[in-house]
Amino acid sequence: MIIAISTAVPLLAAGVLIVWTAYRAHRQTLPMNFWIGIRTATTLRSDEAWRVGHAAAAVPISAGGIGLIAAAAAAVFVGEEYAIYAAMAGCAWIVVWLLIGSVAAGKAASSVPRS
Repeated sequence: MIIAISTAVPLLAAGVLIVWTAYRAHRQTLPMNFWIGIRTATTLRSDEAWRVGHAAAAVPISAGGIGLIAAAAAAVFVGEEYAIYAAMAGCAWIVVWLLIGSVAAGKAASSVPRS
């Protein structure tokens, strides 16, 4: 059980952090920073591009975070032998949704006129 729990805890923590970040992005209260967010040339162009880009990426990124939380639960319930597979599925899930969110953020941020 210790392996399953030690697999689930980081997945759960990452999932909660990602959902919280997506919530802040959706509300457009995530300030431009060097720690959290989608930092591409288009999103870093201005504060407005940052806000618009992150608002566009909020739903896909939320889906990724929720998937990590589900993977954490699955890691506990499937048992020791299969916990790693739940973790790998959760990691693949978040990568796909982060890529989708990053593309959405880039497209939305490019629509903001340069200031």
